[in-house]
Amino acid sequence: MNENNAALKAIQHPPPWILQGDAFLLNYWLSSAFIEQSTPFKLSASRFGRMIQVMLVRYRHSPIGAYDELLLLDHPLFTDSKLHTIPKIYVSTQISVNHGQQYWGIPKELACFEWREHGNEVQCTIRLPHDLHNSMVIQLNKAPNPRLWPASSKLLPASFLKIQQIYNHQLFQFSPSFKGTLSKLQSVTWMNTSGLFPEFSQARYFPSFYAPNFELVFPEADIYAL
Repeated sequence: MNENNAALKAIQHPPPWILQGDAFLLNYWLSSAFIEQSTPFKLSASRFGRMIQVMLVRYRHSPIGAYDELLLLDHPLFTDSKLHTIPKIYVSTQISVNHGQQYWGIPKELACFEWREHGNEVQCTIRLPHDLHNSMVIQLNKAPNPRLWPASSKLLPASFLKIQQIYNHQLFQFSPSFKGTLSKLQSVTWMNTSGLFPEFSQARYFPSFYAPNFELVFPEADIYAL
């Protein structure tokens, strides 16, 4: 069996997907200069700058098993007609790469994730499998006595949830939903992004959150040929 056929055979879990895990939701305001300097990461251009979100996720349960994920969620300005997009994303398993590309047009790339936890401090090191010498590190500090707030996609406008991806000459549109709780993070530190991700230590940090034991539903996408 050749490599392409093997990859197709491995795609055996169609949507909808229900996933559970915990996540760090990091919010940043990017200046127009920062966006221009980050062209390899395919952020949408903006004269005024824009809010984006970084999500670092540990899925404990999914239709394809446990895996880790780091992604950029690019939010358009309200004056733009564009929908939200995921221009950059790393995951820890090849089966997640295959399914994300096939069913939602998400440009997943394979990476190695290493986690260390000590008290309220969490450190995640991410490397590419073909370049284990270069690594990026994200250090996150949870609040020692966190206050939890309920969170649900039902509280957000429908337009805020709609994601659009263009991949392999196809247009994918879908709206994930979620529920869980949030607590405020104390701090986030980026170290040596090694060209794997934008240098968010130079962006404006906004209040960010930890979501323990959340549930995410990924529905079937509407797919259109281009």
